[in-house]
Amino acid sequence: MLALVYKSAWDVALEERPAPEITKDNHVLVRIRATGVCGTDLGIISGKYHAVPSTILGHESAGEVIAVGSAVSSMQPGDRVVIDPTYYCGQCDMCRTGRQNHCTHKSVTETGVSADGTFTDYYVTEDRFLYKLKDHISYEEATLTEPLSCMLTGINQIHLLPNFTTIILGAGPIGILYSYALASKGVTGCLVDISEERLAIADSVAPDRWSVHATLESAIHELAPLKNQVDMIVDTTGVVGTQVLSQLTSGGYLMLVGLRDGTSTFNPKEVVDRSLKIIGSIDSLGTFSTAHYLIEQQIVPAKKIITHSYPLEDYREAFLTLGCNINERTLQPSSQAIKVVLQSNGSGN
Repeated sequence: MLALVYKSAWDVALEERPAPEITKDNHVLVRIRATGVCGTDLGIISGKYHAVPSTILGHESAGEVIAVGSAVSSMQPGDRVVIDPTYYCGQCDMCRTGRQNHCTHKSVTETGVSADGTFTDYYVTEDRFLYKLKDHISYEEATLTEPLSCMLTGINQIHLLPNFTTIILGAGPIGILYSYALASKGVTGCLVDISEERLAIADSVAPDRWSVHATLESAIHELAPLKNQVDMIVDTTGVVGTQVLSQLTSGGYLMLVGLRDGTSTFNPKEVVDRSLKIIGSIDSLGTFSTAHYLIEQQIVPAKKIITHSYPLEDYREAFLTLGCNINERTLQPSSQAIKVVLQSNGSGN
């Protein structure tokens, strides 16, 4: 089978790999049809995020069941499925204390990072990590289930009220999905980005009653013109961090979800005195089923958020659309796209 393999920073290539086989009675073999390109993939390629060499990349996937193990009764060949790639053992200290997204086996089981992923033709997983797709949802739309579930996991860490004044920094795929995840809870707010091109795209795909702004100050003025502070800021960029604490009202939340190295400082007295909450969130924790429902019911319009689709063989062009130039070894913010999907062998629905 054809697979996109990570070797080292800026060294990725399509290779022929043997197709995986069912080796346990709860295994399911899935024919991958579509996989979303994640910021983590770009971070791995550019050397900003660690992955195990010789690993197949990719983790936001949907496909068709080809074969099932002897103990699998919930799936059968021909079923259309979306894959939850966040493996957890259920037995380690992290799993037994409700932190499955930090399973202690993650260093060898993280799909597309420390274990073979889904930028390929076939993938084997356990039946518990598969969810059936309704016919009206395309494989491409289903690829947004995993990132959306990560947004919902972050939101679950907040004592959220629907009247929270909220700002999301960054109008890329994560920012857009966060806006829809929050909108599903009744929250409205503003998306902020420095790129006029990306703001134009975001304006056409953002949820109803969400507005877009070129500056944080403009967004705050719209939401809270008198007190100039808001209840919650979600930083998807990874570069702003605690610089915005003064823009939070007392008891407010700063959600950090951008995977980018950096240094940030804050005054602990301010955090204590104003009851501020700084929260980090990664991966999916008990939210995949909800994300699946939101996309299945088209509460989150996945088709609108996906702006580009390419066959797997055109991975270089796909990554370039997102600002990752493998040939020149550069990674720059891109305003051309929101969400990009790679299709295995160019297959569609």
